Amino acid sequence: MKAATDKAQGGAPNQPTGSADARCVVPGRVTAHVDDLLVQIAHGSKNALAELYDLLAPLLLALLRSREGSMERARGALVDAFARIWRRAPSYEPGHGGLEWVLDQATNADAPGRAT
Repeated sequence: MKAATDKAQGGAPNQPTGSADARCVVPGRVTAHVDDLLVQIAHGSKNALAELYDLLAPLLLALLRSREGSMERARGALVDAFARIWRRAPSYEPGHGGLEWVLDQATNADAPGRAT
């Protein structure tokens, strides 16, 4: 159990880095890539928007389907989410919080008191 906890926290000090630890880095790379794409989208890159869609649409669609109850409503919500991302990208503040920002746009964008 301690080994699993140490690994989840980035590994114990003096623990050799192996291939299993390298897999833990991937989410950070994805997050950094999302951040870069959002900056490009903020500057008007439709290619970056398409790449962000290809990267995150399956995840967002599954999340939205669980919230919306039907695939049809989830697909509509996904289209709306990416339209919001396109419109609101100039307000995004870079810093590797891009994935959270995208999730917020997809799931909480219409909540009262939300910034647009």
